[in-house]
Parts: sequence; structure tokens; C-alpha cells
Amino acid sequence: MRKLLWIVIVCPLLTFAESAKVDLRVDRLASALKLLNDEDRNIVDQAVQLIQSGNHSLALVRLSSLNARNPENSSLRILTAYAQLQVGNLLGAFEQAKTAEKAPNGNSYKCFFLAKLALLTGDQASCSRELKHVKGVGDMKADVKELEKELKKTKGKS
Repeated sequence: MRKLLWIVIVCPLLTFAESAKVDLRVDRLASALKLLNDEDRNIVDQAVQLIQSGNHSLALVRLSSLNARNPENSSLRILTAYAQLQVGNLLGAFEQAKTAEKAPNGNSYKCFFLAKLALLTGDQASCSRELKHVKGVGDMKADVKELEKELKKTKGKS
């Protein structure tokens, strides 16, 4: 019975954990974060430190007030999505990434981040669409190539 439990519950979680590797590129968030006032940027710095130290839940608390004051800041949404992913809320992370992508600020990283989360949720069409956006800009060639390989692997499985 324990072996069956391992196969049914734990193995899929391990597979998800392996494929759920999403790196946070804070350097790519700088452009939209510059739109914030000094006080909000200080809170972002605290949230990033919390994320880096693994305290994602507290980072989410800090980011929620920032998102309320700055609802169209793509970088805040990406930080929130990343923290949500780290606490196990994949669908919440995906929704935040979609909000980030629709924001009027940011750069190609918001599309790349959404593509990565779309792949994790099994939304291959969104992943492909967002990868095309990033490819069009041409500033993340190696990252795009790697994600395209991951996408091809998942298409082969379905």
C-alpha cells in the first residue's frame, strides 16, 4: 500500500518539482520597479530579501499592499507570482503572471515568465504565444531556446 501511495502521490510531485524550476531574474524587473516611489522600492527590496531567504509567505504579505497601490506594475506582479509559486500556488502564480504580461510596463521578461508558468500549468498554446513575443524582441535567446526544448518535451508526452 505504501508503495502505491508513493507512486500515486509522491512521484508526480517530484516530477513537478523538477520541471517547476523557475528562476527569478530580479535584474530584469528593474525597469518597472523604477516607476515606484522610494518608499515602495524600499518595501520591494525587503520583499526580495525575504524571497531570497526563503520566507515567501511574508514576502507575499509585503507585496500585497504594493500591488494594491500599484496594480499595473508588471515587476510587482512577477515577484508576487514567483512567491506564490514557491508556496505551492501554481494557479495563483499563473494569474499574477498573466496580469504582469498585460501591464503597460516591463520588458520581454514578463512574457518569458508567463511562458514558463504556462508550460508548468500545461497551457502549451500560451507558452508558445509568449515565446514568440520574447523571440521577437531577441534579448533572451538562450533562455528561449531552453524553454522551447522543454515545450517540445511536453508536446511529445501529450
